[in-house]
Amino acid sequence: MAAAGLSVNWWASIAWCVLGYAALTAGDPGRAREAVLRAGGPGLRRMQPSMRPLFLEVLVTAAVTMGDLDAAKGWAGRAHEEAERLDLPVQRASAMRSAAQIHLGLGDDRAAADLFMAAADESARSGGVFWEAFSLLFGASLLAADPGGSRQGHTAWHRGRRLAVAGGCGMLTGPAEAVGPAVAAADGPEHRLAELTAREREIADLVADGLTSPAIAERLCLSRRTVETHISRVYRKTGVSSRAARADLMAGRTPRPSLSGRATHTLSPRLPGVMYVSHRSQGARPCE
Repeated sequence: MAAAGLSVNWWASIAWCVLGYAALTAGDPGRAREAVLRAGGPGLRRMQPSMRPLFLEVLVTAAVTMGDLDAAKGWAGRAHEEAERLDLPVQRASAMRSAAQIHLGLGDDRAAADLFMAAADESARSGGVFWEAFSLLFGASLLAADPGGSRQGHTAWHRGRRLAVAGGCGMLTGPAEAVGPAVAAADGPEHRLAELTAREREIADLVADGLTSPAIAERLCLSRRTVETHISRVYRKTGVSSRAARADLMAGRTPRPSLSGRATHTLSPRLPGVMYVSHRSQGARPCE
C-alpha cells in the first residue's frame, strides 16, 4: 500500500484488494469491504474484469459476516453474472463460493457445503490448486457437522490439507490444522454409531458380546439370514469390516448390559463423557 500511494492504476487496485483479503482473514470485515470498494472505485470499474469475481467474493463474505445479506446477495449476483460471461473455471468457482456464503448467512449449511465442493471441482478443472484446497477446507468443516456428510467432510479435509501442504501454503495449512480435530471427531465412533437403527444397534451390541450369527438369531427370534443382513448394514454404516473391529468400536461407546445380567458402565454417544448405567437382563426372551 505504501508503494501504491494514492494512485488509481491497476497495480494500486490490486494492492487495495490484497489489503481487503488480509483484513478479512484478520477478522475485520468492515475494513475489508472498505479496501475493496476503494480498489474498485465507482462501479468497481478500476478492477481488472477477469479478477472482479474473486474480489467480489471478499465483498460478499464481508457483508455476510456483518449481517448485511441484502448487499451480499447483490454482490453475489454480480459475481455470478460476470463469472458466466468470462466462462473461466476459477472465476466460476469463486462465484459458487460467494453463493455458498449467502446460504451460510441464511443458515443453510448443507447447501453451502455442496457449493464449496462444487467450487473445488471447478477449480480443479483448470489446475487452480490453491482455490481447490481453499474450497475443500471450507466445505469440509460444514459437511463434518452434517449427520449425512461427515465422511465426505473427512475426505475433503484430508485432500484439502494434502494440497495445501504440498504447495507449502501456510495460509491454508493453518486453518486446516485448526478445524482438523472437529472434522475428525464428527466422523468418529459416536457419530457412526448414531447412524444405526434400533435393531442394528441391538445386533451390534450382541456381536460385541461375542455372539455368533446363529446365537443372535436364536436370541432375537430372527432368521440367520436376517441377522447377517443387519450385520452387513452395521459394517457398511460404521466403516468396519470384521466382528473384532465391530466389537472394538462398540466397546466403551454404548450403554449395554453384560451377558451375566450385571450392570455395565459405558460411555454413551448421547452425551460424550457422561456415564450411564443399564440394568436390563440379557436373559432369553420369548418369541412373539
